[in-house]
Amino acid sequence: MNQRSGKVAIVWRGERPADAIPQESRLRPVSDALEQRGLIAVPVVYSEEMSASVREQLLGCGGVLVWVDPLTNGRTRGDLDALLRDVASQGVSVSAHPDVVLKMGTKEILYRTRHLGWGTDIALYGTIEEFRSEFPSRLLSSGPRVLKQYRGNGGQGVWKVAVTRAGSDPVVRLREATNRDGASEEMKLGQFMGRCEAYFSGDGRIVDQQFQPRIVDGMVRCYMSGSTLVGFARQYPKGYGQDASSENTFGLPADKTMLPPDESQFRTLRSNLEQDWTPKMREIVDLDESSMPALWDADFLFGPKDAKGADSFVLCEINASCVSPFPKEAPAKIADVMKARLNWSERI
Repeated sequence: MNQRSGKVAIVWRGERPADAIPQESRLRPVSDALEQRGLIAVPVVYSEEMSASVREQLLGCGGVLVWVDPLTNGRTRGDLDALLRDVASQGVSVSAHPDVVLKMGTKEILYRTRHLGWGTDIALYGTIEEFRSEFPSRLLSSGPRVLKQYRGNGGQGVWKVAVTRAGSDPVVRLREATNRDGASEEMKLGQFMGRCEAYFSGDGRIVDQQFQPRIVDGMVRCYMSGSTLVGFARQYPKGYGQDASSENTFGLPADKTMLPPDESQFRTLRSNLEQDWTPKMREIVDLDESSMPALWDADFLFGPKDAKGADSFVLCEINASCVSPFPKEAPAKIADVMKARLNWSERI
C-alpha cells in the first residue's frame, strides 16, 4: 500500500512551519477526528515563501484539507491553487480542489443558479463595459443593489449601492460589507463605477444582486459535507431588536450561534438544500459527489414570507476555501469523507 495514503494534510496560512496543530486551534477537532479513524493528520503551514517545502509535504500525503482565504492582506490564492492542482494531478485527494472552488465557491454561483429556489433578481457583468452600460438603469429601476466581486472574503469588494439624488450622473450612498460600524460614503455613480474597474482584472467580474431588506433579521449559515448538512449557524446583526432599519444593517457583525443539523426551525431549509438545491447545483456546475468539498457552507438571507407566513431564503454566498468556525458535528463527517476517499481501512 502506498505509504502516503493514510496521511491527511491540514493546511492553513501562516508565517512559519508547525510540528502540530495547537490545542486551541479551531482545526484541532478535525485533526483529532482523523486520528480517531486511524488516519495521520499532518499540519502544513502555507505561505508563498514556503511554497516549495509545502509542495513536498503535500506530495507525502494521500489527502489534503485546506483552510486558506481567497484574499489575505493583499495576497491571493494564486500560488497555492497552482500548487494544489499540481499535487492533485499526482494522485493527492484535495478538498476543496481549486477547480471545484471556481465552480461553486465564487460569487458567480449566485448567477449560475439564479433559477433555483434560493435565487433572486441578479445580474452578471463580465467586463467593465457591460457594467457601465447596464448597471445604472438596473439601479434606478429596481432600488438598492448589492455588488459582489468574483472572489473575496470578509466582505471585501461587497457593496450596497443606493441612489440618494437622481440625475444624469446620480449620487449614490455606498456601504462596503467590511465596514461593520455602518459607515457609508456618497459619491457620483460614475466615479464609483470607475473605482470598480479593478474588480475586472484577470478573470474578474461583478455579480449584482437585489438588496434584501430582511437583512435586519440576520442570516442562516448551512454547513455541508459533500451533499449532507452537518449543522447550522444563526447570525444576528449588531444591535438586533434595537435598530430594525435595513439602512443601518449590512455587514452583519455578530457572533454565530451553532445549531445541530436536526434544528426544527430549519427543517424545511435542510430538506430543500439536501434534496433539491444542492443536487441541482451540482448538475449545473458539473460536479459529482466525490468532488464535493469535505466542508463548505451556504449563507442564506431571509427573503419575503409566503402567504402562510413561512420564511423564504435567498442565497448570499457559498464558501468553500476556508470555512471556519464550524459546528461540533462537522469534524467527524469531514474525517469520514476523507477516510472513504482514501479507501483507508487500517493505519500505516
